[in-house]
Amino acid sequence: MTINQLLLGTLLLLLTACGSDTTVKDQKALLEGRWNLTEGQRNGKVTDSLRDTYFEFTADDKMSTNLPIKGGMNSPYDIVDNAIVQTIINDIQIKYNIVELTPQNLTLTANLRGFDFVFSMEKEGTEGLSMLENGESFQ
Repeated sequence: MTINQLLLGTLLLLLTACGSDTTVKDQKALLEGRWNLTEGQRNGKVTDSLRDTYFEFTADDKMSTNLPIKGGMNSPYDIVDNAIVQTIINDIQIKYNIVELTPQNLTLTANLRGFDFVFSMEKEGTEGLSMLENGESFQ
């Protein structure tokens, strides 16, 4: 192994390690605020029963949702492997997979009580803005 290969390998390792922390930090910054449902699906079918659903994320790593989940208000969350992991009562964790996260749009999938859900949301205050001026998206 040459010195150049060793240096390149070390540099790639450092960039990968730093990149993952930055990504989670950036994702949390994008999540901060209130997200209102634009379309909800249960088991692959659009459903009106999710109308008025929202998710809200704060800077202190707390989230709230009006989904019928006991302990779903002001509970801690983290981002692990591109998923929002919400911890509710008795340390039960709910996993919402991040399909799309942009400054204006958030799409999550989850399996809750045996049903597959898709939550397509728009960030409050961004309604009608043009799509992704800078082209960034976390998927």
